[in-house]
Amino acid sequence: MKTILIALDPSIFRYGLKEIIATMPQPTDIETADTCEAALTLLDTRCFDLLITDLHPEVLRPVKEKCPEIKIMIYTAADERTFAIDYLLAGADGYLSKSAKKEEMEYAVRTVLNGEKYMSGAVRQEMLDQLWQKRRAGHKGVY
Repeated sequence: MKTILIALDPSIFRYGLKEIIATMPQPTDIETADTCEAALTLLDTRCFDLLITDLHPEVLRPVKEKCPEIKIMIYTAADERTFAIDYLLAGADGYLSKSAKKEEMEYAVRTVLNGEKYMSGAVRQEMLDQLWQKRRAGHKGVY
């Protein structure tokens, strides 16, 4: 059974995510925390397979120090094209917009629990565009 910690504000998002995940076919044990401090306190006593949160990037390191194997998915209303790549580079395993549909949320949770990185198509395209620009800048005249 997979264990998931949902640490989000406001409570409606915690409740909604818990309900969505509870209906997925994979059995899960779901805990919730309403503050960053509460989440870190829970992680002092128990490790989870997945943390779904809107914590700031600087909190990712302490989470990984407490539970090195934990997967972290950022679930936020912040603009994904502006912030997703930074969160992923800071150690997050997934980044999902709060505007995502239920099916995308389910897919993102499954993907991260299976040990893969998750990002939306828009973020994936942004990463590829940045990589392409860097490669082109370093290989002038080759293309």
